[in-house]
Amino acid sequence: MLKGADDVVTEQKESASPGEMTSWDINDIKLPQDVRQTDWFQEWPDSYVKHIYSSEDKNAQRHHSSWAMRNTNNHNSRILKKSCLGVVVCGNDCSTWDGRKIYLRPAICDKARQKQQRKCCPNCNGPLRLLACRGHGGYPVTNFWRHEGQFIFFQSKGAHDHPRPETKLEAEARRSVQKAQTAFSPSSSGLKRIPEIESLTGAMPTQETLPLLLSKPGTYMIPADFGRHLSKISQDLMLSSCSVRPPYPRVSGE
Repeated sequence: MLKGADDVVTEQKESASPGEMTSWDINDIKLPQDVRQTDWFQEWPDSYVKHIYSSEDKNAQRHHSSWAMRNTNNHNSRILKKSCLGVVVCGNDCSTWDGRKIYLRPAICDKARQKQQRKCCPNCNGPLRLLACRGHGGYPVTNFWRHEGQFIFFQSKGAHDHPRPETKLEAEARRSVQKAQTAFSPSSSGLKRIPEIESLTGAMPTQETLPLLLSKPGTYMIPADFGRHLSKISQDLMLSSCSVRPPYPRVSGE
């Protein structure tokens, strides 16, 4: 028996999960609430896609995205609108030792992003430049988030026309490594030797330096072996006093 077109469409709607049905739009007055199965969270949503997440999904609650997105002004307070910032690349198009390209995460703040572009490439010290996102008809790709009941509705408009930037975790790890390299660099001011400390750590403190150290404890740093030097001085004084003492008691009157 042949099935009609209406019967086929009805079976497809019944077999497909509600999360896969894209008949709704983020701007609809009422969104579907008879959702039987929610979608898995997508870290890199691209192109014109729609997803329905559970309201208990932590990533959906934080409106997480590995694309560099910033909040955009929206007249509808029920809908959160985010726009893509693109990616920061090396002007020399350099590659790392393992063949990877430099795709830095743009800063969210406008001033911080302008300052970021004035910095040098962390790989070759070349100039950095911003590849702006123009994947939505010449405008940035836009993501929409809307909380309705037990579900979080997501919709993306536009396809990213640039490489993926580094994730937030990768950016934090890279900055931590750079800070560690700067701290242990021989040219860093934190590792420069202080003449006052260097003169005291290799030799015993003199009679002139002791009052100076004790009078200005906040200015000069006492060496770690300073107590050992003092105890050694006390022992030397005791031995020298014993060596000059006569072997017999002094007679009164001498």
